[in-house]
Amino acid sequence: MKQKVGLLIIIVLTLICITATITYAYFGPNIVGNESKVKTNTGKLNLKIDDNSVSSFDITPIYDDDYEMLAYHKDFEVVSDSSLNACSKLYLHINDISNSLRSKYFKYRLVGEQVDVSGDFEKSKQNEDLLILDNLYLESGTTNFFNLYIWISYQDDVDQLDMLGTKLDAHLVISGIDSKNESECK
Repeated sequence: MKQKVGLLIIIVLTLICITATITYAYFGPNIVGNESKVKTNTGKLNLKIDDNSVSSFDITPIYDDDYEMLAYHKDFEVVSDSSLNACSKLYLHINDISNSLRSKYFKYRLVGEQVDVSGDFEKSKQNEDLLILDNLYLESGTTNFFNLYIWISYQDDVDQLDMLGTKLDAHLVISGIDSKNESECK
């Protein structure tokens, strides 16, 4: 009887060891190299926006050429307080938007160093993120300055009365992943 209990304990301990080894092999690090030294880098990725609120009320239509002088204007900076470089995306999270502003005539333009993108709010939805900048490469320890303009594009042949007295309430959001080189970001 004692032999059977001893044999059973040995079998159970063997099964536990096999299970633990397989689990560690599956979840443990897997670094493969061709007989050369393999280096791994670890670090922290911390991206932040200094002032992320975007609120505009009672926007009136303007000509597209006048956006720099007359449009809603938001200056902000993106700080990469990280030890890693990052490939990032900048979003405008729409908290509240009037239905009539979900239009190709409600536009934005984002201008920064080597950045000049524009778009509209036609496909925007409340409580969702609107992608306004993709593939933004941020080097570690840098600060990037941006200007965001938002306006209603005046059109002579379109009735835009329902766009008057409307509002947009949103905030800027940034996300990123570790990227060693700028070429990996595109």
